[in-house]
Amino acid sequence: MSIQDKRNEIIVPNLATGVTTYNLQEQLHDLQATTIVELFEVNAKKYGAGIYRFHGGKVHNGDVVYDGETYKSIPVEIEEVEIKGDGSLPRPRLRVANVDGFISDIINGKDDFVGLHFTRKRIFLKYLDAVNFFHNSNPFGDPDVNARFPDDKFVINQKTLEDKNVVEFELVSVLEMDTVKIPSRQIISNYCTWVYRGHGCNYGNTLVHVPERFKDQNSHQANGGPIADAKDKLFTSSTLNGGYNFSTSVNVSWNELDEDGNANTEVFHGSGAYSNTGIYLSGDLVSIESFLNSDSDGFKTDDNIKLYFVAKPTGKAVTEINGASFSHFNISGSDPRNDKSNWVQDQCSKTLSGCALRFKDCGGGLPFGGFPGTDKFGYV
Repeated sequence: MSIQDKRNEIIVPNLATGVTTYNLQEQLHDLQATTIVELFEVNAKKYGAGIYRFHGGKVHNGDVVYDGETYKSIPVEIEEVEIKGDGSLPRPRLRVANVDGFISDIINGKDDFVGLHFTRKRIFLKYLDAVNFFHNSNPFGDPDVNARFPDDKFVINQKTLEDKNVVEFELVSVLEMDTVKIPSRQIISNYCTWVYRGHGCNYGNTLVHVPERFKDQNSHQANGGPIADAKDKLFTSSTLNGGYNFSTSVNVSWNELDEDGNANTEVFHGSGAYSNTGIYLSGDLVSIESFLNSDSDGFKTDDNIKLYFVAKPTGKAVTEINGASFSHFNISGSDPRNDKSNWVQDQCSKTLSGCALRFKDCGGGLPFGGFPGTDKFGYV
């Protein structure tokens, strides 16, 4: 067995932090180690802007490609990142060049980036992607995106300076934020803390709540269909009983047959992801990606977390399309998140009754995230 094979046998698998051990330690103990490259990320998905990636340009001229992502070269410096021996948490200062108001334009309308997550990645030049070097060939060794130091993660606490030359931010540890609580899950008796359809709830996730465990495996509940709004107002109940009165008579009778060629008895018609150029009629069910479906690093955490909206029979009446008679309502061109008069969102009230509307017929019980047993009870 060669030395390389023997070495591969003893390498510790990737850690949960995303870093490896052997290649990193090899460079740390190398008397001629290559330079460390600092890469920075700001997660602005909260504002629909994605993740801003940049580096200081001190080690590598031009943009840097790391793990397939491009980090723009911007004059930037960060200081006071080191952890002190007295146990106090660091409060780094991040200064970014503001040539021609470049940074001012980016943070404008985004609350000066306050509250956004900031990440500093450090990796040896030797392990950068090969595309960064001449002829796409790394002269120092083989690229290894995991051979890096553990990421330094902070939250942008405030903007401390902004002028025509520079914008400066103060960063703090996530444990130093006023809203942080340890442990992070609070014990609340009558309120569910799970994100609707996310981990813990998993409504509509047929791998977790398999349809066979429901009394009726073809029901809306078994397949994650829309049930009610945030006030437990049912979609398929009559208006007299406090519902929206969705039914096949006003919704999807235009879609007469299902995928098997049988008469379509579904109240709602799944229309996939919402598009502002789509044509939607009453009863159409659309989904929109939720920013809650990403963690602080911008990675998707749960594909089941989406916003679902149903088109109400309140738009412009449609009586004929290409000679065919219809009795539906066209509400195309209106964003469901803003048009509350024509769309209604499927939401959970975060109460036991809201959870029961979706899981009372499930053999696995209610995944309610509250703690009803902590309520005070009188004894006689």
